[in-house]
Amino acid sequence: MTPWLSDFPAVRRLPRLWVETVWLLESREPLVVTRNIELHPGLNIVWAREPDSAQASGLASAGHGVGKTSLCLLLRYVLGDDAGAITALREKAVAAFPKGGIAARVHIDGVAWLVFRPYGAYSHSIAKECELFEMLFDANTSNDFQGYVSSLEIASIGRLTAKTLPGTNQPLEWRHLLAWCVRDQKTRFDGFFHWRDGEGLGFRRPRRDPPLFVNSVLGLLDSSLDQLIREVEATQAALDQLESRIPDLEKEPEFVLAQVERQIRRLVQAGEDEPVYETTVGASLEGRFKEMLETALLREEEFDQQYQQAEEELLQEQLKLASFKGAAERARRERDIARSIVDANEHEYNRLTTMRNRLEGLSGQMCEHGHIDFADCEHIRRRTASQSLPWHMDALAAKRNAPRVAAELKQAENALAQAETTEQNQQQIVSDARANLRRLQVRIATSETARSQLKQRWDEFLALESQRKQGTDSLELTRARTRQRTLNEDVSRLLSSLTVRRSEQSSRAESIKALTRCVAARLLGESGYGRFMPDSETRPFDVSKGGEAYQVLEVLLGDIVCLLDAATSESSNHPGLLVHDCPREADMSERLYRDFFLTVAEAADELATGDDVSFQYIVTTTSAPPPELQKPEFLVLELLPGRPETMLFKRELMPVLNGLEEST
Repeated sequence: MTPWLSDFPAVRRLPRLWVETVWLLESREPLVVTRNIELHPGLNIVWAREPDSAQASGLASAGHGVGKTSLCLLLRYVLGDDAGAITALREKAVAAFPKGGIAARVHIDGVAWLVFRPYGAYSHSIAKECELFEMLFDANTSNDFQGYVSSLEIASIGRLTAKTLPGTNQPLEWRHLLAWCVRDQKTRFDGFFHWRDGEGLGFRRPRRDPPLFVNSVLGLLDSSLDQLIREVEATQAALDQLESRIPDLEKEPEFVLAQVERQIRRLVQAGEDEPVYETTVGASLEGRFKEMLETALLREEEFDQQYQQAEEELLQEQLKLASFKGAAERARRERDIARSIVDANEHEYNRLTTMRNRLEGLSGQMCEHGHIDFADCEHIRRRTASQSLPWHMDALAAKRNAPRVAAELKQAENALAQAETTEQNQQQIVSDARANLRRLQVRIATSETARSQLKQRWDEFLALESQRKQGTDSLELTRARTRQRTLNEDVSRLLSSLTVRRSEQSSRAESIKALTRCVAARLLGESGYGRFMPDSETRPFDVSKGGEAYQVLEVLLGDIVCLLDAATSESSNHPGLLVHDCPREADMSERLYRDFFLTVAEAADELATGDDVSFQYIVTTTSAPPPELQKPEFLVLELLPGRPETMLFKRELMPVLNGLEEST
């Protein structure tokens, strides 16, 4: 064998992720193992061979229904996947193995994990960082399944420069990479980025996101390039959004003008058929507008006159109210004086004496309410002329004066009641006057507001119509077009920077291109030519010859190139594990299919370090592998229909006639 990978030496002894052993368990308590499958780095072939007997039925002779697709689903399951297809398989398996499940020894970045995942929906998964299978179900060691899942995430997505996708900021997950690493037969290998059939990976942009993700995994997307792509995406999105608004902004002046005109017609009660401007005959929008303004001004002048008159009336009534309040207060003091004499209250007597002395001192001053000298005030003269009542009069004198004092108290109380009634009536008159004044204020304000709004609408209408006639853009449209020019310049600048940055990354892309040409030359010979196109959103790996067989081969070529690149380049973030479920060998020639297997086997031999190989490739097939690969170091499992012991579960999970799908 002539070496053909000498320019691409291995950079590690073992893959970052690989599966060493798979145990299919009939039961974990007691521990009963149905099948033990030993895997290894390098090429692992699972052959669902056709029976030698010519008596076998058509279904059996095809090599289907023996469990090869089930094995691929179980590998996905043990690697943390819980998709719907796996759930359907588990429902079939749990009917035959109620206490069963799958266990595996999985190596992640040099750390060995033992994992158990049950078929039943209500059992718990187990994972432990250990080497011996017996320790997996040891109750003395703690379960760390979440730690196992985290290790898968860290060893894969944790290595990426960016943990989210440009444009959407969607978080990347291990399941995205697992879908690429384990390619199911149901995808029919009809496209490099078609990883799952009907399950959905949750990419928000199914066409753009998978290529970005693959480039990130291949190390073609460093932090600066990722940032540039995000800036281009964000700027382009802002530009697209702005450009979608500009047509509306261009039409907006006409809409606004029509809307303002409708508002004015409604305000002035003009018909739809009336012209806007005044003509020689008939009503118009302009005429009604002027008439309404004149009417409003006249009405406001009338309201102003009424307001002034109401203000004067309120002032007069307030003066009367002040006078009545003073009279009531004086009557209240007269009542209190009389009551203190009746009650013979020494404290009150002293207060009244003091007040009398103050009243006597008011002579020569003017009363502000009556506008007369206090010396001429009847009240003052009466109070100052009253005979002083000695506090220490004898009981006989007090009794003799009691009737007169009681009569004076009664008279004072009647005078107070009359004064308070007069004050309350005047208070109501003042309140009514204030309310009338407020009503006039509201009328004036309402009229002024309506007139101002009408004039504002009319001025706005004239400005908009003038703007339309002159062809002047609105302020918002002018700003939008300025912003559009700026964003276009930013997009051009960023795209230029992106092109330069990608050219700087060309050494990494050239390395993958060289590896692609190397693998394609080995696989197709000199007449074949394979290319790697990192910017393609549909066919990143291209084979020069057409035809469906080569379309499928492009997918296989791309996967193998990425697998070998993971083994030979530190820049790759690919885990170095690849599972292919029965590639479409029926659409490929026997020679091409044979060379495909031999290419992988030779690559494993060239990249081996002792017994270690820096990648793991697991493939199921119904066609016979090349004779030189039908050896234990390559052929890890043979499945044969017709006999239970040669089927994956050593029994049929469903009757053969109902088990046409590969998942059985």
